[in-house]
Amino acid sequence: MSDHPNLGPIRQIAAHELVLDQIRRSMDSGQFRPGDRLPAERDLAEMLDVSRTTVRAAIAVLEREGRISVRRGRGGGFLVLEPTYDPAEARHELKRNKIAVRDAFDYRVIVESGAARLAAERRKAADLPKLADLVTRMDETIKAGREDGATGHVTEFQLLDSAFHLGIAEASGNQQLLEAVSRGRQRMWLPVGAIFGHIEDNANDHHADILAAIRAKDADLAAAAMADHINETRKTIEAWLSR
Repeated sequence: MSDHPNLGPIRQIAAHELVLDQIRRSMDSGQFRPGDRLPAERDLAEMLDVSRTTVRAAIAVLEREGRISVRRGRGGGFLVLEPTYDPAEARHELKRNKIAVRDAFDYRVIVESGAARLAAERRKAADLPKLADLVTRMDETIKAGREDGATGHVTEFQLLDSAFHLGIAEASGNQQLLEAVSRGRQRMWLPVGAIFGHIEDNANDHHADILAAIRAKDADLAAAAMADHINETRKTIEAWLSR
């Protein structure tokens, strides 16, 4: 064992992996939704300040993952696809990585409750209508899912949910917290989101409580409501894994 545990081999990160990370985060946060087109290869290269070859490598990975379809020729482009998950595969993966799932929830509780606390202390008046609109739209999505049972509503709810949590992080005024919340949710929902075949009727209840605390500038209550919300999801996942 090394006498210097904090020092170890450095893995060089390929440029296309950094491009992948940015595109995935944009898709997971709802910036690009199923049915949307990503910017063209040349535009992505300019926006990200990388070569078109690097963009092409990242796009190839997203295509293999089934997250986009690539259409060649005039009128073509990169079309964002509806996420398709295999529930049996997701169950196996989560059971195999129970510790990682536990760690991800621990991380989210700590980071997102902190973000909610700061949001309650620092939020601006303009932040509230945006968050309230997301809560309303989540309620509407739950109602629509209850009425027609279409699976697309699950994806829509998860995108709105991510936008709400990221909106709270933005209201905290702390860029590092925003990045931490984004990464925590990305790591959590890529595997975990697959197990939800429908939206629970109470899925939006905690969001209203969190928003009310932030509106009232009650930092302690906002942090506690966020922790309760994430731990409620944790209980759902743990119950599912114990079957």
